[in-house]
Amino acid sequence: MITKAKRLKNIGKFYDFSSSANDLDWHKNTFVFAPNAYGKTTFVNVLRSLRDNDPKLIRSRKTLGAKANPEAVIAIGGVNHVFDGSRWDKPHPDIQIFDAPFIQANILTHEIGHEHKKNIHKIIIGEQGKKLAEDLSALKTKEKAKSQEAANLVAQFNRGGFTLSIDAILAIPAAEETAVGERIQKLEQDIKSKESEETVQKLGYPRLMAAPSFDLSGAKALASKKLVAVHEAAEREVLAHIDHNFKDKSQARRDRKS
Repeated sequence: MITKAKRLKNIGKFYDFSSSANDLDWHKNTFVFAPNAYGKTTFVNVLRSLRDNDPKLIRSRKTLGAKANPEAVIAIGGVNHVFDGSRWDKPHPDIQIFDAPFIQANILTHEIGHEHKKNIHKIIIGEQGKKLAEDLSALKTKEKAKSQEAANLVAQFNRGGFTLSIDAILAIPAAEETAVGERIQKLEQDIKSKESEETVQKLGYPRLMAAPSFDLSGAKALASKKLVAVHEAAEREVLAHIDHNFKDKSQARRDRKS
């Protein structure tokens, strides 16, 4: 519980406010009354800055003409929370604020939209729930990105000219997927066989070849002679050769040497 606003300096209308030790203590129900433009909204922004740990909410309300930085000290449960002009030393997220910005963001509208419901939900479930809601929002953002990525892949798939739809492909059992490699190998073999068959067909049909002609008359004449006749002819030639050599002995010597 907030127990005291000890110091507010150079923040809007609070040029240099400080409370004494026993003055202006806050209790369970504390009501603050003041005319317009006396700093009520400024003080609420100080509390909002403390809750959200957002120094900009205070720096944006720096007193006009002030040279020093804004300062603030808020006591909550006996603990001082100090803003030194740049940051809070100890933020305090357990502060609920119901003011004009809250009404504008969640109630003052023609209809309660999704964003308003989310903001009200954050208030209901508290700071821990708010953290979970932020995590949920981050996951939804990732889900949206993944959905867009999937849509892009589906569009790319459809442009590929496949005969099956992507749903039909995704429905293929795992057992059939494992057999795809063997089927592809068999198809490749069938394609090679078909290509070989086409190559053979392009060679054309066998043509008749003309047999070469040979003059076999001499061979036939030789074959028609009897072996005895061949021996007789050879014998006559040998005897004639001997007779010739006996008549001319010098020729016989030359023939023998040769």
